Formats: sequence, structure tokens, C-alpha cells
Amino acid sequence: MPICIFLFLQGCSDTPSTPKEHIAQGDQLLESGNAAEAVAAYRMALHQDTLNPTILARLSKAYRAQKKPVAADRFLRKAMNIPYEEGISALLAGNDSAAIAAFERTLDIFPRHPLALNKLGDIFLARDQADKALIHYEKSTEANPKFANTWVKLGRLYATKKMIDKSKSAYLKAIDRNINSYRSYLGLGQIYLEEQLWMDAAEQFDKALLIDPQSTAARAGINEARSHF
Repeated sequence: MPICIFLFLQGCSDTPSTPKEHIAQGDQLLESGNAAEAVAAYRMALHQDTLNPTILARLSKAYRAQKKPVAADRFLRKAMNIPYEEGISALLAGNDSAAIAAFERTLDIFPRHPLALNKLGDIFLARDQADKALIHYEKSTEANPKFANTWVKLGRLYATKKMIDKSKSAYLKAIDRNINSYRSYLGLGQIYLEEQLWMDAAEQFDKALLIDPQSTAARAGINEARSHF
């Protein structure tokens, strides 16, 4: 067969056979408004590659286009959980670079994943990349403001950057989410010590001591504050 005819016939073949080809077909169908057919194409891809988060995310998008939120949410959770768990495993193995890549893949699927944002913040903080850590912690609190520990981390970072008003606000938000946020009381106490607000500092350290009666940090803070009464 002449080469030109062979190439022509190859180009005429539009029957997908690989996961990548099924995904491409699904994308075209979804873009043209054929959500049901897109679902079928993505499911063909998933049949060949059952743990591919890209396929799972595409299925979620197609089901959402069909106004099937339960199915859409189910596949979205599956899609983002795969790279997130890979990131956790990489952290446990001590491979921070692999963990960063995995958590960033999680965010590609779901940009407002608070736990992935939090983990990235922790990694960058451990690497002394405070600015990057701050960005990720802030995004994490925007995605889910209910995590008291993230507000504590923000309080500490703001304090190191001398952003005192923001630090106080972060600590107070942590306490609002968890009244037993021991580290928030310590953080506030330290700020008040530096501001020479001795009574306010002693009050915060007292609260920390109620939560942890064995706290040497809280006891030292109280003694420091009271020495100025």
C-alpha cells in the first residue's frame, strides 16, 4: 500500500483505543455539550486505567454538566484523594520533593483543598521558605476557615514578620474555633509581653496554664509579666 494512502486511512480512523484517546474524545464531546456521551468516553478510559485521577476528575466534570452533583462529588473526591494520599506517603518516606509534586497535583484537581494547602505550607516552612508557607496557609484558611491549627500557624508566621495586628487576629480566630488552643494563648501572651502590656500577657499565660498545668512556657510567661506589676 502506498505510504500516502496508509497515512490517509490512519487519519480517518477516529475510534479511540487508549485511555488518552478516550479522554480526548470525552473532552470534545463535553465541549460540544454531549455530556452523556462524554461520560461514556471517560468510563471507557477508566475501564483501562481505574486509578487515574485525571479521568476521575473529567468524569466529575461531565456528571456536573449533567446536573448529577452526587456522582460528580463522588468522583471528585476519588480524583483528589489519590494524589493527596501519594503526598502523605511521600512525606512519611521523607521525600519532600515528591510530596510537593503530589500535593500540587491535588490542587490541580481541586484548588481549594485545605489539607493539601496546609501540608505544602508545612513543607515550605520546614524549608525556611516562610513567604511560600504564608501564601499556602492563607489559602488554606480561605478554603476552610474552621481549622484552628492553621490559624495558629498563621499567627506565628505573622508574628515573625512583625505583622502584629494580623498575628493577634489569627490567634483569636484559632481560639474562636477551639477555645483550648493552648498555643494561641502562648502566642498572644508573648505579643503582649513585647508590647509591655503586663496584665494582658499574664491573663493569656494563665489561660494557657489552665489547659496545660505542666507548661514551663506558660509559667515562665506569667513570672515575666508579674515581675513588672
